[in-house]
Parts: sequence; C-alpha cells; structure tokens
Amino acid sequence: MIRDFIFFFSEALISIRRSGLMIAISIATISVSLVIFGIFLLISANISNLSNFFSAKLEVRVYLKDQVAQTDIPQLKAQFESMPHVRKVEFIDRDVAWDDFKKNFPTIKLNSILSNNPLPHAFRLTVSETEQIPSLVTSIRTLKTVDHVSEMGEYANRIATFSKYTRIAGIILVSLLTMATLLIIVNTIRLTVIARQDEISIMQLVGATVSFIRWPFIIEGLIIGIIGAVIAITFLSFGYSLLVVKFQQSVPFVPMLFDQMALNLIYLTVFALGTILGIFGAYLSVSKTVQHY
Repeated sequence: MIRDFIFFFSEALISIRRSGLMIAISIATISVSLVIFGIFLLISANISNLSNFFSAKLEVRVYLKDQVAQTDIPQLKAQFESMPHVRKVEFIDRDVAWDDFKKNFPTIKLNSILSNNPLPHAFRLTVSETEQIPSLVTSIRTLKTVDHVSEMGEYANRIATFSKYTRIAGIILVSLLTMATLLIIVNTIRLTVIARQDEISIMQLVGATVSFIRWPFIIEGLIIGIIGAVIAITFLSFGYSLLVVKFQQSVPFVPMLFDQMALNLIYLTVFALGTILGIFGAYLSVSKTVQHY
C-alpha cells in the first residue's frame, strides 16, 4: 500500500514537471478563485459580527427637547421604566455627554467651533426583546417632551438585510469562479493524460486497472488544489491582518472580527474547497479520458 502510494506520488510529480506551464496556470487560477472566495467569507463574517454587535445593544436613545426642566427628569424616568419590555433606564446629562464627546475626539477643537453645548438631555433605554423596539419607539415618539428617538435595532436590521444580499451575490460569484476553476483543472489534467496516452495504453496491456492508472492524476489534482489553497490562505491571512488593523485605527468605533478561531475556520474552509476542487477536477478529467484508451 505504501509502495503504491509512493509510486502514485512520484508519477504525479513527473506529470507536474512535464506540464509546468499548464500546472502553473491552474494553480494561479485556483488561488485567485480561493482568494475571492475567502474575501467573501471574511466580509460576510465581519458584517454578521457588526449585525450581532448592534443586535446585542438592544438600546433606544431618547433625546429630550431643550425646554425640558431638570425637575421633570425623575418623572420621565419613572414613565419610561413603566413601559413594557423596558429592562433598564439610564439618564444621560447633556453636560456629561458633552465632556465625554470632547474626550473621545480630542483632535477636534470643538470650543473654537461651538460656544455652547449642542447636545440635549437623553435617556438610554435597554430593551429585553429586539422585536418590541418598533412598538416602543412609536409610543415614545408620541410624548411631547421627546425631540428625537434613535434605535440600534434599526441599524441591526439594515445590516442584516445588507448581509443577506451580500451573501447571495457572493454565492453567485463564487459559484461561477468555482465552475471556471474546475474546468481549467479538468482540461489541464486531460492534456496531461493525452500526453501520456502511450504509457497508459502499455499499462492497460500489461493488466493495470483503471483505478491504478487514475490515482497519479488524482494526486496531481490534489497537489494543485493544496498549493493553490496555501497561496490563497497566505495572501488572505497577511492581507486581512494588515487591512483590518489599519481600518480599526481609522474607524475605531466599528467592531471588526479578530477572533482567531473564527478566522482559522474561514481559512480551513478555503483549504477544504481548494483540495476538493483539485481532487474532483482530476477525477472528472481522468474518468472521461482514460476510458478511451
């Protein structure tokens, strides 16, 4: 068994050396396809992470009108606490919010731009169920003391919708690229088979089975798939680390995916697809071609 495998592997290497240019084109094609597939997975994972981030913050921000007096705050807080599905109510003083804003953005010379605090008093309402946010917001907007209401659930729904259409578009694109890559692998190995038709004919004459003839070409496809996958994963790993760090520095308030386990799962999926493409492409090619000899 081990001796057979060594023979199959050595035959696959010989075949790869003979068809160097076509093999290189196949590896490049599968690498590009897998990089695009990996980018799609990384984008989808980050969009899902962003959606989960907003969904986890089941908050409703209630901004009060300027004429609301400080003495009305306790009554308004009690009113919000009595509303259904409201788990927690927190008052945000406009002066405290303004100080926090200036601390968070120290590079902006706000005092030279604005002479007065433009922020209103506000309440932060934590909600128990995201499905109840729309009805709660509708009730709050009817209050005369309320100037504006914002909700995280709205952003989460928008991101989820965007994620859905991105996923659909990505699946279509990846499917087309996968088919194109598969065809290139099939044709590459088919040319290898045709170039070795005399050897294959001799092997069949001495009693070699179809499976014995087929294995070196399947291993060849496996090698093509593995090399293409490794190149793609290397590019994705370094590229993602570089771009995400720079993006996080530019936009620190947007949560990005840094979970190494999740990233490794994406890279493993890319590797699995490359391996499957190489093996399946080789199998299709050999099955259709060897039978003719």
